[in-house]
Amino acid sequence: MSRPSTVSRLTLHGEKFEIIVAPDPALNFKLTGKGDVRKILLVDEVYSDSKKGLRVPSEKLRKFFGTLDVYVIAERILREGELQLTGEQRRRMIESKRQQIVAMLSKLLLEPSTGNPIPSLRIEQSLSQTSVSIDPFKPPEEQVKNVVKALRQVLQFKVNEVVLTLTCPQTLSNDVYGFASSMGEVDQTRVQKDKSVRITLRIPSVTMTYFLEGLSKKYGDQVKVDIGA
Repeated sequence: MSRPSTVSRLTLHGEKFEIIVAPDPALNFKLTGKGDVRKILLVDEVYSDSKKGLRVPSEKLRKFFGTLDVYVIAERILREGELQLTGEQRRRMIESKRQQIVAMLSKLLLEPSTGNPIPSLRIEQSLSQTSVSIDPFKPPEEQVKNVVKALRQVLQFKVNEVVLTLTCPQTLSNDVYGFASSMGEVDQTRVQKDKSVRITLRIPSVTMTYFLEGLSKKYGDQVKVDIGA
């Protein structure tokens, strides 16, 4: 019986590089960065099209990867590329991510009349009535905004939100605005006398820590944050 396999693919400047890998070890490597590439790689070749068996010429590998070592190349493809999930892997990952999101929403969504948290079971049932897609690789915090938007079509609730005001240089304002609006709702943008820009937004309380950590990692001390401003 042949071993289960899948493909990891990296595209560099329009050129495709594919390797054939063992599904579960490759997925574990993709999620944790840990694993023995020699045990993950099923065929010691790099392909431009693995289905057709088209190998990448040595000169092209050296040009794009600086080496002909298939294990070094394979590790980069695994780290930076896209892993094609098996159907079972995708199902498991989506269900796991869905449960994480529901757990977050149970702390976030409130009954309009009482202000009490909406039970997880009710959120799950309502979520099944929407067409929102759950990304198996994307962090749950980055998916909460879209899921909340989808749930508004089938469920009435209030959202436990935090108001933040971000102050940044004008040169960064468009980028910071995009980052802020990806996870929250921007209410106001104002240019100050010193040409800095203040962006006021509402963000789900359960994603605030993740948002602030991402903001700090991306911009350092170039963006000042006021909570509840």
